[in-house]
Amino acid sequence: MIQNTIIVLQSLLKEVPAAFSSYSPEEATALRPGGKWSKLQLLGHLCDSATNNLARFIKIQYEPQPLRLALYDQDEWMSAQQHGSSAPGEVSALWTSLNQAILRVITRLTPDQLQLVFLMENGETVTLQWLIEDYLDHMKHHLEQIFPDQHLL
Repeated sequence: MIQNTIIVLQSLLKEVPAAFSSYSPEEATALRPGGKWSKLQLLGHLCDSATNNLARFIKIQYEPQPLRLALYDQDEWMSAQQHGSSAPGEVSALWTSLNQAILRVITRLTPDQLQLVFLMENGETVTLQWLIEDYLDHMKHHLEQIFPDQHLL
C-alpha cells in the first residue's frame, strides 16, 4: 500500500508545480466563493501540513512509542505564514521541496517502521503507514480544490 502512496506522490511532484504555474497571480490569489482560502492559500496550507507531517514522520522513528500526535492550528499557521500575500512561485517551490523531503523519508521506511504507533488526542492509536496515507488523502482533497477542472490524480 505504501508503494502506491509513493508512486502518487512522485507523480504529483511532477504535475502540481507545472499546473500551479499556469495560474495568473490574480487567479492564484482570488478568494474562492464564500471568502474561502484562495488557491495560493490552499497550497500554502499544504506546505504547513507537509512541515508538520515531515516532523512526525521523522520523530516517530526515534521517540518512545506511542508518540503523541500533536495537532496544529491551521488558521494560526496561515496567519503566521501569510501565504496569501506570498509570491506564488515561492509557495510552489516550498511545496515541492517539502514533499521531496517527505518522499525521501517515506521511501526508506521499513515494514516494521510503518507499524510504529501514534497516540491521537481522542485516545485512539494509528500507525505511521496510516498517517502517511492520510497525509496523501488530505493533499488530494485540497488539490481538487486548487485544480477543480484538472485531473491530476
